Amino acid sequence: MRRADYKPIPKPTFLIAHGEEVMRRRFKDTLKAAGYGRVVAVENGRLALGELQLGYNLLITALDLPGLDGWRLLRMIRSGAFCSSRLPVLVVCDAHLVSVAEPMARDCHANLLAENDLAQLPDAVVSCLDGPKKPTVLVVEDNPDTARLIELSLRDCFDVQVALTGQEGLAAWQTQQHELILLDLMLPDLNGLEILLHVVAAKATQLVVVITARSEQVIHRELMEAGATAFLSKPINSDLLSIFCERILRQYGTYRHQRTDLERRQESERFIHERILAAHHLLTTGRAGMATQQLRQAIAAQETPLGDDEWATLLAEFAPEHRNVVGGD
Repeated sequence: MRRADYKPIPKPTFLIAHGEEVMRRRFKDTLKAAGYGRVVAVENGRLALGELQLGYNLLITALDLPGLDGWRLLRMIRSGAFCSSRLPVLVVCDAHLVSVAEPMARDCHANLLAENDLAQLPDAVVSCLDGPKKPTVLVVEDNPDTARLIELSLRDCFDVQVALTGQEGLAAWQTQQHELILLDLMLPDLNGLEILLHVVAAKATQLVVVITARSEQVIHRELMEAGATAFLSKPINSDLLSIFCERILRQYGTYRHQRTDLERRQESERFIHERILAAHHLLTTGRAGMATQQLRQAIAAQETPLGDDEWATLLAEFAPEHRNVVGGD
């Protein structure tokens, strides 16, 4: 073969790091079925760290990784000492750990995927390669120079929209529902308090940071009671503004995910309780078939099914003759 005709084989694009061979194979098969053919898989974090120096477009790693756990590996990546600090990372973990891992993933700029949701892997890969979506911030500030300073300070990490009047800011928020509002207190039309009351009345969980040069305790108390999240004092320190906004979003994000998880579990428990009450009523009125349907729905709603030993214990408690039914001899 002449040198002019030689074309080097491209290096693999994706690196998979997972301690279980079955999972590594499932990841590779799913990616190849989606048209991604260049994939390398390793079984521990130390091998992954060495491979990453060869250059990859994406790392798919387990949360619990042998040799070097996933979070330590991720922190080493973000340091920039071992590969590009901007390497996209997709962390896969058990479904029940996703809500716990989300705050840490956000801090490390990683995406998350539940292991039992591998059908979504190709879409998750596309999201990683497209890059993280910037949080949206609305700046409502009537001083053009101050508004421009804030925009320049935040635009690298946030999707920033500026409004120079209260009416313009309120209309912009109603259209886009920004994740964070930086709201000047003194505006020429609607003042900051009026906008805050409008916004919180429409969305109680909205994050609103009030920008003000006033430090009176009574003013701060009134704004906090009206729904303000925090305050920014004038003159604004532009060097620390991005860190301040990230901290507000991160702290609230942790609370929001914990609250969502709690509400989901409470709703599940309420559903199960209602099915059990309905089954009891149906049994007492002689409708055993319908009662069975209600109990099946309650069992299906259980997030963690009972194991064989637990079933055996339960059956033995209510029907001793069934003690050996579950689990064999």
